[in-house]
Amino acid sequence: MNILFGATVFFHHAKDFVLVQKVAEQYPWLKYVEFRGEFPFLFPDFTSMEELTSFKTILRKNNIRSTIHTTMYDINLATLNPWVKEGNIACYKKFVDVASFLESDLIVVHAGYLHTEYATGPQPDKYRALAEKQLCESLYELAEYGQSKQVKIAVENAPIEENFPIIDNAETHLRILNAVNHSYLGALLDFAHALLRKVDILPYLEAIRPHLLEIHAHNNWGEKDDHLGLHHGVIDYRSILEHPDIRGVPFIMEIHSYEEVIQTLTWLEKTVKGLSRDDG
Repeated sequence: MNILFGATVFFHHAKDFVLVQKVAEQYPWLKYVEFRGEFPFLFPDFTSMEELTSFKTILRKNNIRSTIHTTMYDINLATLNPWVKEGNIACYKKFVDVASFLESDLIVVHAGYLHTEYATGPQPDKYRALAEKQLCESLYELAEYGQSKQVKIAVENAPIEENFPIIDNAETHLRILNAVNHSYLGALLDFAHALLRKVDILPYLEAIRPHLLEIHAHNNWGEKDDHLGLHHGVIDYRSILEHPDIRGVPFIMEIHSYEEVIQTLTWLEKTVKGLSRDDG
């Protein structure tokens, strides 16, 4: 068994992080926790050093690695606005600093989008090219900074949104990664986002695998981004869990409900051959 199972913690308060220790004791085969980097739970210059230290202590005590999903609110790495671009980079560098302190492997960023007005107006190709240029420059600067802190940058395929995302399939994902061409930049593949965008999951996985740093696994009923447990929805996770390309990278279950996380962990023990409480 070489699936590096983990889960995102959708907490609002630092005190709730003690639940990680409880889950780790019950399911010792869990290897990763992904922090949700949103206010008020975890946000640079707002989360206290005391709270960050307590997170780090719990992780070390339970031999759990971590990653950080950075903020996706009010931020757009593909912005056409040069002043906003500078702010995006400054914000994400702060997340790299937090990740370095927590000894996290990587931070996750969304690639951003082209606003509908530009995507559907005159010269959409011109503005798309400019947005991709802005994105690539920002990702390169973040990867350079990440390398100085030993923290990798994983860029994620887009969820459903009202604007036009830059990365919504394997082709665009690979084009951006190859354009930046940095050893500290890689991919995060979110299976449920791919499904909602009508993209075949396994071919996407196989195409992106050489660049893959992390996986997001959750489920839905094919209509909206529900972030359900792996056993609830239209994605057949039994076949995905048997695929060799998911091994060796953090397999983060990005499930909103704590109760559904526990249900999924129990389901995994019944579904995945060789997975048991003794595997930790």
